[in-house]
Amino acid sequence: MSSTARPTLGAALLTSLVAAATTWAALTAWRGFVTVPGSYLERLAVVAVAVGLLGAVLRWRGVPRLAVTLAQTAVAGAIVSFQVTGSPLPVGGTGVELADALSTAVETARTYVAPISTGVPAVWPLLVVSGAFFVVVVDTVACTFRRVAGAGLALLAIYSVPSGLLDDGPGVGSFVLATAGFLVLLHLEARDQLHRWGRSVDGAADDEPTGWGHAHPVREAARAGAGRIGITATALALVVPTFVPVLGVDLLELGNGSGDGDIRIRKPITDMRRDLERDIDDPLINIATDDPAPGYLRVAVLNRFTGQEWSSGDRDVASSDTASGALPPPPGLADSVPRAEYDYRVRISDGFDSTWLPTQFPASAVQAEGDWRFDPRTMDFLAADDDLDTRNASYTMTAVEPDYGTDGRYFRDAPRGEVSEEFLDLPSTGIPNLVRDLARSVTSRARNDYEQALVLQRWFRQDGGFEYSVDRAPAGTGNGTLETFLARSGRVGYCEQFASAMAVMARVLGIPARVAVGFLAPTRLRDGTWEYSSHDLHAWPELYFAGAGWVRFEPTPSARAEDAPDYSTVPVAGVGVDDPANPSTASSAAGGTETVAPSTRPSRPAEETDGASADGERAGRAGGIAWAVGIALLVLALAALAVLGPRSLRSQARRSRLAGDDPDSVWRELRAVATDLGVPWPDGRSPREVGVMLLPHLADPDAPPVERPRTGPDVAPVAADALERLVLAVERTRYARPGSVATLERTTAAADAELVAAALAAGVTPRARRRAQWLPRSVWRR
Repeated sequence: MSSTARPTLGAALLTSLVAAATTWAALTAWRGFVTVPGSYLERLAVVAVAVGLLGAVLRWRGVPRLAVTLAQTAVAGAIVSFQVTGSPLPVGGTGVELADALSTAVETARTYVAPISTGVPAVWPLLVVSGAFFVVVVDTVACTFRRVAGAGLALLAIYSVPSGLLDDGPGVGSFVLATAGFLVLLHLEARDQLHRWGRSVDGAADDEPTGWGHAHPVREAARAGAGRIGITATALALVVPTFVPVLGVDLLELGNGSGDGDIRIRKPITDMRRDLERDIDDPLINIATDDPAPGYLRVAVLNRFTGQEWSSGDRDVASSDTASGALPPPPGLADSVPRAEYDYRVRISDGFDSTWLPTQFPASAVQAEGDWRFDPRTMDFLAADDDLDTRNASYTMTAVEPDYGTDGRYFRDAPRGEVSEEFLDLPSTGIPNLVRDLARSVTSRARNDYEQALVLQRWFRQDGGFEYSVDRAPAGTGNGTLETFLARSGRVGYCEQFASAMAVMARVLGIPARVAVGFLAPTRLRDGTWEYSSHDLHAWPELYFAGAGWVRFEPTPSARAEDAPDYSTVPVAGVGVDDPANPSTASSAAGGTETVAPSTRPSRPAEETDGASADGERAGRAGGIAWAVGIALLVLALAALAVLGPRSLRSQARRSRLAGDDPDSVWRELRAVATDLGVPWPDGRSPREVGVMLLPHLADPDAPPVERPRTGPDVAPVAADALERLVLAVERTRYARPGSVATLERTTAAADAELVAAALAAGVTPRARRRAQWLPRSVWRR
């Protein structure tokens, strides 16, 4: 039987279903990305079974390989389209709906941190599309092209996603199941290849016992082949992810998390939204204090706004700036500001996992075990040790409570250069005109930075018509989200959007601003202590003023943040106090809901602005899909490089060695050929001795290919003569005196080497030739 013979239907079904089950088991490694794994695994099970059954039948009927792959791709696409849109034909309106679902899933994956709950826009379409891609790839490589070892690369790519993004990795159970399936596939491949040899040499049938010491050749060879390759592939799957760097771009755009239900603060903004959406309100932090009314507890400060998100930016923490006692004075806070101090004893539960240490701001002292370091610009504390986090931490601190009063005497405009320019930076791509125009129109009647901040806060909390809602809030904090949030048709969000919008608008006005993430006011317990829970997570802006330093403002409406600081609710510019029961009509006019002040850029009509926002959203969706496709193409390119790279290197080496017709170089090429084919080449022997050992392995290159070709010098006399000439040429090159003349007629050393190489290749099995072509051993040997 030839190597391309059609399989029986039973054999084809067995191999296809094992490949489908193996891929599905590997895809269970993505369970940690969602709270309900069945949302994508059940759908992928249907895809895997359909792709496997279709492939088995088509291969059994002898359909060309390319046609098999195209048919499987079409069926997988139709199933996924039906699962997402209800229609199996992803064309026209269905195609648009499918693209919208994928772009929404990409945006969800970017916004939320794993595990992503069911209370947000669904991410499972992205997982199903990506998983269906791997199902088709594994079946094509392992079953259609019969390259099980190559399919291991696709399985490794599946595991690279959770290995790089999930703290707990892909999970042992998933790895064990997929490894078992992979080994079974290797065994089936080896058995299929070896059964083509027919009966064993001693005439025993395949199903006859051969006795002790005469093991079944098919079974033993299959075990050996599957064992060697399987153990190597499994070891690589375990070791390689350890040395693969975690890139800044996440494959599939999925966030980082462990799926164990703990509250995580690693990426403060995205983690906070996920935890606010949890149905369970988990107790996280307990404090004992002499403060009669403890308030906001800050976890981290976000300095940098990229136009897409707020982040902590670059931090410069010195080894001496530790949580070991007294702290430097708060930046910018004048000595003349009255203040009170309160002591805190803090205990954090096992369920709160953060690399940022929750502290009061400002504080005069923090004492905590471990290498916690503060940034003197922001006075937030981050872990300098990779193994350090807040779980079960206990520490003490002394909080400082400035009394700014309500007359604004301490809130002076900050001169340029008093704080880092980072707190004024806006993205180079620009801020949408709507954001700039509203910032100026809302504050047009204010006379200084302090009054601008007061009016901005009042506009968000009362006069701008905003509504607080986590469920209906737009995703993210980027420019597109800000436009949606601030447009008249929007104005629904949660603390993330309120804090981000006020901070960006403050920077537009030239006021240094940043976003803080932490907790709202705690709940008093019966024993006199106070408790912060997961539903207390919150974000707010901090603005800088000369004399007052960094000051907290509260733009989130009273439905969430009931009280704003006293210094931020004083009357200003003809606007009354912050009283939600008595909205000011004057403020409404000044607030930009009806009029827009002149700006340095031409203002656009509201309709044009809303249209631009929609265009931006569509562009964002298209960009998300393009990014997902790009990642898939990158995976394919890496797989192609892994498969084709060794072959390409081998071809380059061959051309280089044969180009000059130098006998020594040609001899090295012949050695590489023998190494790739598995033909013995003894080290430390003379060319004559090596030639003698190669003679029994020569076969007729022009003979029809068979599994067990006849070999020897009498079978390939022309190649034997070429080998003799080549040995003599190498001997003369190495040992003869200069100027000696050859006594044997010959062509060239390169031509003789090619003839011998062809004879050696004809003398091995088809499997050995394919292995020499695709996995040349000489590439890794010198």
